[in-house]
Amino acid sequence: MTVEELGPADPAVAYPRFLDGARRAPPEDVGGTIGFEEFLEAVTKPRHREHKRMLEWYGGPFDPDELDRETIEAGMAKLARRRTIGQAAFAKSRSQL
Repeated sequence: MTVEELGPADPAVAYPRFLDGARRAPPEDVGGTIGFEEFLEAVTKPRHREHKRMLEWYGGPFDPDELDRETIEAGMAKLARRRTIGQAAFAKSRSQL
């Protein structure tokens, strides 16, 4: 994640929000940064000795440049809803003091 700018919050915008992205996240349990690098090496090179095994482990093809915007935006929307609910609960608790 790259933070490019900080500024005042816009009350009309649900936060957090997804602006843009590049490349795909590593699969779960791939083994951290080094494991992901090894995984990418294997799945992107058909002649790699681990190519077939890694694709079987993952469950199919893996395109590192694919970005699933819908899934990311759905996850961010869920976080934004949780934040809104949390803010409302906090405001309510403060008003009862």
